[in-house]
Amino acid sequence: MNRRAGGERAAGRELALLALCHLESYAPAEREQALEVFWDNPPGQGGEDVGEELARIHGWMADRRARGFGARLVRAYLDDARGVDDLIETCSKSWRIARMDRVDRNILRLVAVELRTVPKTPRAVVLAEAVRLAARYGSERSASFVNGLADTLARSLTRDEPTS
Repeated sequence: MNRRAGGERAAGRELALLALCHLESYAPAEREQALEVFWDNPPGQGGEDVGEELARIHGWMADRRARGFGARLVRAYLDDARGVDDLIETCSKSWRIARMDRVDRNILRLVAVELRTVPKTPRAVVLAEAVRLAARYGSERSASFVNGLADTLARSLTRDEPTS
């Protein structure tokens, strides 16, 4: 389990990113079933020595709050995929979503849905988590690309920051 403050949400974001990347391998009509398979069969499941990284993913999948938050973000994207992708493309001056790196575009999808559907999360947290995920899972240029476009996305949504 993730014991640090916000740990369940950070883990949930990683699970959501893995799920969205997984879903890209399937036709839209197959995505609901593929999503069920993803949640029911964590990567590396099967009794073999899964290693530290896969053990961490298994821990997140077993954490009800982390998995729930991840599933909430994935569902929010799937419920309005075209709208989310259009929003990202509107904010991107040079890149169509189809030309973006798979990891980068899925992180941006998560940024858009979290900013739109989880108003209690401060914008700065959403952006910092996006950069963290990009640095962890993306290319060497992903963090700066995601940072710039995620900031533009956040500004376009004109969401007021919660006061402390």
